[in-house]
Amino acid sequence: MNSKIKNFMQTYGSRIINISFCFVIAVSLLGILLRAIVSDDNHVTSLSSDWTDETGAVCSLSRFDGYDSATKTFSPQRVYYTMDSTKIDTAVIFRARSCYVNVYINDVLVDEDPLVTSPVYGASPGSRWHIISLSASDTPVTLCLEVTTCYTNSHGMIDNIYYGNTRNVYQKVVYDKIFGFILSNFLWMAGIVILLLYFYMQRRNKAGKDLLYLGFATLFSSQWLIAESLLWQLFWGHSEMIHLFGYTALCAIPLSYSALAAYRLKGKMRTFAIIYSAVSTVVLIVSTTLHLFCILEFHYTLVFTRILLFFIIPLIIPLVQSYTSDDDRNSHKIIILPMLGILVVCIAISLIKYFLGSYNDYSTYVRIALLCFLLCLIVYQFNQVVTTFTKGMKADMLHNLALTDHLTGLYNRTAFNEHTPEYNHIIASFSPLGIIQFDVNNLKKVNDTLGHEKGDQMIKAVADGLNHAFAEYHDICFSYRTGGDEFLTIINAVNADEIYHTCIQRLMSYCEEFNKQPDLDFSLVIAHGYVLTKGNTTLSEAIDEADVLMYENKRQLKALAANQS
Repeated sequence: MNSKIKNFMQTYGSRIINISFCFVIAVSLLGILLRAIVSDDNHVTSLSSDWTDETGAVCSLSRFDGYDSATKTFSPQRVYYTMDSTKIDTAVIFRARSCYVNVYINDVLVDEDPLVTSPVYGASPGSRWHIISLSASDTPVTLCLEVTTCYTNSHGMIDNIYYGNTRNVYQKVVYDKIFGFILSNFLWMAGIVILLLYFYMQRRNKAGKDLLYLGFATLFSSQWLIAESLLWQLFWGHSEMIHLFGYTALCAIPLSYSALAAYRLKGKMRTFAIIYSAVSTVVLIVSTTLHLFCILEFHYTLVFTRILLFFIIPLIIPLVQSYTSDDDRNSHKIIILPMLGILVVCIAISLIKYFLGSYNDYSTYVRIALLCFLLCLIVYQFNQVVTTFTKGMKADMLHNLALTDHLTGLYNRTAFNEHTPEYNHIIASFSPLGIIQFDVNNLKKVNDTLGHEKGDQMIKAVADGLNHAFAEYHDICFSYRTGGDEFLTIINAVNADEIYHTCIQRLMSYCEEFNKQPDLDFSLVIAHGYVLTKGNTTLSEAIDEADVLMYENKRQLKALAANQS
């Protein structure tokens, strides 16, 4: 019965496990899909309309202009909304962009927006969330927002304003923005992975600069999108810092993409990319310097960055095409052309919306555009990375085979010659290096009388003995088969003497146990000579000295064997 169960599990066990995992994944994806396609307003009311100003006229929350050019001051503007009643655990949530908002309930100040005081962050808190708890009331409640804008050349706005149960309003905001938030963070992690791949592969001279520039382009693009997704500000706060991160990333985007284009493209497009990179560099340095020295904030110099983003469109198509060879370019047109079309359309729409002041959803189009662009580039770049890794693994495998003795699995003479300069460097630096020369007694006699198969068995036994003796120190002790019956072990350690005595004892014990085997046609006897060098010599001279000691030990062992017989 037990054997039947065992056979059944071996035959079908892995299949059952795989089916179970697939079933769990399928159910999870089904749940996500149903949640995505079924609308749910979370019992939340939008408060984006029916606001009035101080005169009682209907007004909008999308445009606040409180700058007085005559007095050069920002005047607060008030807007009002009246609710018939409120319930227990009721909250109002909203996002304020480029403005400060103080909140009044029935003319009582309940939330005063703290000002940004550090000059590094500028005058604006960026996109700051406000969550206001309301007490239960059976009578009408008047909500007043006192808005003070931050910039002289653009307006403030309030959006994502909802009213309802506290938990529900949080869910509403998160549900509306979670896709863009996850996508932006995914792209950010992809940028980190690409940069790590570059630095790892660059150490082996297997990576071009395009991998570096692609990593920076992905990182800066996603960093800006993370700031625009608004959820970090909701979860973590510190909106002014995230606002600064978004600005700096946006300013760096043109330079990162143009550097990638300058590296990849040829001819006139490469010349255009180089000029574009130079202009992008100047804009980045000047805008950052002006901001840090509190002369002119990023906000006022962003117009140049927006213009640069518009002129990056001509670089996009040849840049993506540069990742496909002439042989497979036609086969990828079905994928590339639609994605490039979506990319160009989305960038155009986002720029139009930005210049028209429609901030509420313009970043969504940029996010889609960047996703199309980066997916094109990342897919082709990772394909090159995989190809490079595959070739590298094959080369490493062939290199390792060339350095390994096929009979024993130890390093061979070629490996020893390759490692010799490093050992000479260690000796020249007066660091201790232990050298043990080994020789197998009676190998020629075994080959002549018992055959080379038995001789090979003896050589393998020696290699097994060395592996056994030095197993604990495999990272600092390296054994080589340098000849037919000659072996060499190098001990690269400060306590080389201690390691030598410990491991030689293990080797002798191994030989004793090996020779106890029944029907063994030969005895395993290994002679050795040990030298500890600390400079004032070469590796070759130290090996010669160890060789002399090894032959002396060989004669002693033969004399001992003759006396015992």
